[in-house]
Amino acid sequence: MIRTPLGPRSGNARRGPELTPYARGRIVGAARAGISPAQIARDENRSYSTITSTLELDLQRDEGESKPRSGRPKLYTDRDERKILRQVRLYPKCTYEDVRRACVVTLCDTTLKTILKKHGISNWRAKQRPELTEEVAAKRLAWCLVRKNWGVDEWVKYMWSDECSAERGSGKKRTWVFRTPPQKWNKEMIDTYKKGKDISVMV
Repeated sequence: MIRTPLGPRSGNARRGPELTPYARGRIVGAARAGISPAQIARDENRSYSTITSTLELDLQRDEGESKPRSGRPKLYTDRDERKILRQVRLYPKCTYEDVRRACVVTLCDTTLKTILKKHGISNWRAKQRPELTEEVAAKRLAWCLVRKNWGVDEWVKYMWSDECSAERGSGKKRTWVFRTPPQKWNKEMIDTYKKGKDISVMV
């Protein structure tokens, strides 16, 4: 930090390892006893500048503790944060650019990620699964209910094979969603696709 000549010094200004409150107390106590800064520097095995800066900043400190660091100021308000959270919860498949446009903010992707991470939200690839009609879903449920109490003797009669689906258009850009880990399979978080004889081949 650039300091103007004869300007005020920060209570956090320091070079090298920070002194403990005990060490600062010894220095201040010696100075109050009338010992010169040069003699204190020799007695404490410290540099002269360390002694003088400790004495100069003593009134700014509380019980010898460094002043708390204010850190980098936030680039957004609490209202901005609420708007961002509302946007991604209402529209989980929006993009970072959509968030900026809807919330009227100019925050970078990294800042948006930091805000969302505080609330357990990350940007994930949407899970994919075939689109189910009500009719097909009902048939699947009925099939499972009939067999829900089956044991090994019943299931051993069936043989299960692996399948691989080659589908035209499946190389399109994947969808990303803003969500928490438990929301992985929520209906609004997944990306469905239709399967048909004209677009899909099973091998």
